Amino acid sequence: MQTSSKTPVADGARSARTLEGLAGRLSAASIRRYANPNTLFDWPERPDRERFAFSPALSALSSHPVYVELSDEQRWRLHLHEAAHFFSLNVAGERELMIGLARRLHVGALAPVSGYLQHFLHEENVHTAVFSRFCRSYATLYPDRQVPLGSPGLPGEDDVVFFARVVVFEEVANYFNVTIGRDDSVWSLSRDINAYHAQDEARHIAFGRVALGELWARFAPAWGDEGRARVSSYIERYLEATLRSYVDPSVFRAAGVPGRALALRDEVLGSPQRAALHEAASRRARESLRFAEVLS
Repeated sequence: MQTSSKTPVADGARSARTLEGLAGRLSAASIRRYANPNTLFDWPERPDRERFAFSPALSALSSHPVYVELSDEQRWRLHLHEAAHFFSLNVAGERELMIGLARRLHVGALAPVSGYLQHFLHEENVHTAVFSRFCRSYATLYPDRQVPLGSPGLPGEDDVVFFARVVVFEEVANYFNVTIGRDDSVWSLSRDINAYHAQDEARHIAFGRVALGELWARFAPAWGDEGRARVSSYIERYLEATLRSYVDPSVFRAAGVPGRALALRDEVLGSPQRAALHEAASRRARESLRFAEVLS
């Protein structure tokens, strides 16, 4: 966390103009790409049995010794359920995001860009429709296991934390989207959904990054060093919790992976291979948080 010598009011005004201009450009792009979730993809009755639904390179177990012991059927089921779990995480995260966006329409610090917030809200609603259809059609919609992380109630903090969570959640998910969307070994429907989501999320991430910077510049100077440090620490914890949520023992059980699922989860999360993946998946999120001066 770092402090700034900029004049908060003047800097905030410049940032707001930048944000409004960006919102206008993103709104135009959203209108051009307006999508009907019912016609975006072809939905076969059954999943492709010849391809995985999730990139093995991103799998929680691909670097664990148990992976080589799995049958072809177990690996196929593992990656199908990992895809459903990933999409379920997105359903839960985007539900929270939609609630937050709806609360900010035409009120508060983001009122001037409500036009784009409505496009943002619509697109997230379309995404959840696509993700939940995949889960219910081919595997299961995993329950929301997000654990609320408490934070202090400083002036403007609710907006800052909301957009920090948006940036973190979407940057991490985007790393997975892009990787899967480019993996020719993945089932075409799963690959296409991930590629489509990555295209839309590029706009959301661009907006969230600038909005977070504007809000931090407006409110954080009044919090003092201790307040800024507490908020930065909260966001760090949220980033870590987001990364850990991608490894879920219920996925191992659903795929019929032998062994104790909870122990497997702990072993995966403690492995250097998973640490390297978490570092890669969180790199853009950290860059965005540093760009907004939330993290040093």
